Amino acid sequence: MKTLLRILVPSILLVLPIKADTEDVIKLARSYLGSESALEAVKSVVYKGTLVSSGPNAEGEEVSTTAAIEIIFAKPFYQRIRITSPDRTETTGLDDYEAWQRIENPENAEQWRMTLLDTVQIRRLRANTWENLNFFAGISKIGGNVKDEGIVTVDGKRLHKLAFSHGFGIIFYRFYDPVTGQLVKSETDTGATIVESGENRISGVRFPRQVVTSSARADGSIQKVEVNFDSIEVNSVPARSLFRVPSITRQ
Repeated sequence: MKTLLRILVPSILLVLPIKADTEDVIKLARSYLGSESALEAVKSVVYKGTLVSSGPNAEGEEVSTTAAIEIIFAKPFYQRIRITSPDRTETTGLDDYEAWQRIENPENAEQWRMTLLDTVQIRRLRANTWENLNFFAGISKIGGNVKDEGIVTVDGKRLHKLAFSHGFGIIFYRFYDPVTGQLVKSETDTGATIVESGENRISGVRFPRQVVTSSARADGSIQKVEVNFDSIEVNSVPARSLFRVPSITRQ
């Protein structure tokens, strides 16, 4: 009987799933991206590439637009996104607790408008900045928390789901491969789905080559935004003036 138990117990252990706590999942996910020293060394990231937005127009026809995009994230809470197309330039900035958006006509410097963003928008920009620079670790330091939602099945794959809550209803749901720690998919509390693909290795850290965000419109159609990165710079020390609210007299 003892011999039989010695044979059965190891076999049972191989079949039973191993429960990992939240910190284990985060540690594995971070190790997939890079070493602890490489991740902790990241203070800023500058992405440059192309944005393609697609979805049905008012007549139901599928259309797409292409623009150049530059995205800057800097610790602790600085962000700047500049989207440039032939007919408009749209810049959104976050300077800690201030945020703004400026839209300009590239062909006429006199045609522009600027908006100061509200508290809700600022909170979302701050959360987005944290998510892009901290690689899943330390959310409790900014008053947030992580909830382990266990193993779920997504598109036939068994993935480990964590909910990163920033407060005020702002949540990022992350779905990881439980074996490798790779981030397979993300969702937001607004229902948007984010999928990263490809790989750029910069300063010992894995960054995606492409990010596709899909979100539902009010009419039920799907808006898809695809961003392909041509270059990524780490710790290039962007000037603080890039994030500040522009003067209303600025041309």
